[in-house]
Amino acid sequence: MQNKTAAVNRIWIITLLILIPGLTSASNHTKQPVLDKVRPNVLLILADDLGIMDTGLNGATQYPTPNIDRLAASGVSFTQAYTNAANCAPSRASLMTGLTPAEHGILTVANSARGKSQLRKLIPPVNKTELEPGLTTIADLFKSAGYQTAVIGKWHLGKTAPTEYGFQYVNAASHLGHPPSYFYPYSKNKRQLEGLKGDGIQGEHLTDRITREAIRYIHSRQDPFLLYLPYYAVHTPIEAYPGEIAKHKGRQVKGEIKNAAYAAMIARLDANIGKLLTALQQSGKRDNTLVVFASDNGGYEPVTSSLPYRGAKSTLYEGGIRTPLVLSWPAAIPKDTANATPVQLSDLFNAFKSLLHRFPAPDNLLSLALQQKQASDRTLFWHAPVYMQQYAPFRGLPHYSYWKHTPASAVRKGKYKLIHNKETGANLLFDLSVDPGEQHDLAQLKPAITSQLFQILTQWLTDTHAPLADQPNPDYSPGPAPPIQIYQPMTIQIRD
Repeated sequence: MQNKTAAVNRIWIITLLILIPGLTSASNHTKQPVLDKVRPNVLLILADDLGIMDTGLNGATQYPTPNIDRLAASGVSFTQAYTNAANCAPSRASLMTGLTPAEHGILTVANSARGKSQLRKLIPPVNKTELEPGLTTIADLFKSAGYQTAVIGKWHLGKTAPTEYGFQYVNAASHLGHPPSYFYPYSKNKRQLEGLKGDGIQGEHLTDRITREAIRYIHSRQDPFLLYLPYYAVHTPIEAYPGEIAKHKGRQVKGEIKNAAYAAMIARLDANIGKLLTALQQSGKRDNTLVVFASDNGGYEPVTSSLPYRGAKSTLYEGGIRTPLVLSWPAAIPKDTANATPVQLSDLFNAFKSLLHRFPAPDNLLSLALQQKQASDRTLFWHAPVYMQQYAPFRGLPHYSYWKHTPASAVRKGKYKLIHNKETGANLLFDLSVDPGEQHDLAQLKPAITSQLFQILTQWLTDTHAPLADQPNPDYSPGPAPPIQIYQPMTIQIRD
């Protein structure tokens, strides 16, 4: 029966691939459910704080990740993929709903007014900490289509249970942003990771535990299913098995990496992704399972480097929002391909809608993967009207280096990206086609493009009714040396 089902699926997949080029023609307005009978399982793997240079993808070499590389070789890697936010909760809300932070209102983690009030020039809008009830989630999409839906891992979208958002099976989906400890029983200072089902093993690493529960789910369920697997790794606390840390110590001493324990955490995550792929293969499900691998934001600067990209987690520079994204579906997506279309994590929502009941639009993530085509001119937006102070290791520095993020918004259209600093009103303009490291501010050299992108950004903020930091803070009193602005104009540098 399983072989017969697989054969039927292959027939429908071939039909789909033949029909897709004509699906978006102007004459075809009928929404026939062409994808209805192509019902792959979906395994959505989301790493936490895994930066753009933290895997072997896109030419990065500081951390070997053979299993993630193998996954990419079996499908398509999007080389200019972005999250919708530079930190955890807003990014995950966008993945769940297909909405941007400007629309769903989860703008940051916890408080939007962090740090010292006298150093905040503006009053940030109040942040939502719960995913709004009634919003359609990816789990709702799949559940309505007859799929079994599950989440195993980090939830971080409020204390309301994921079962209220379409997930039928829930395991380890804590509202916490990180585990108290990665080692069983995952507790520290009387705080424990709640919501775990199944038996734990003394001393077991949480990454191994989540994988074990995921494999148990895969083997126990009939097709089709959606398994959302948001690992806590590689978020702090930076903890790994001592023997594995020792393997990377030499590279840390040589200055090749910042932190040996972090390298060991990445290696552990990669090894577990290998276990997942093996489990799918052994269960006979791999060929017709769409595996998606992504991260929620950029890397954590104290333990890793985003170079040659500028910035890190919590900034709107490339190092904070550019991340890995891989789609692998052996029965349908051509293997070992790369796609340079600028895409965002929220694009997966519409890709899943297309997979279930809709025709792919020309720049839909799924159609780009299936057809090996690239969208020439997409417009992407980011909005973070919040304050975030520097990482703990840097808080001993003078107050003028206090902020890692102040209220800002950004837009990318084609090769140009603009970052707008709300505190100062300044704009930064970068040509990412020649300056992906954002070292050369072109705002003064290209005023027409700067003005055009700023108008596009302003109109989008208006259209989405985005919450703004637009009121002055009466407590603002920075003293003789005001905090350095993260998003400030630089000395203009012109290349030969």
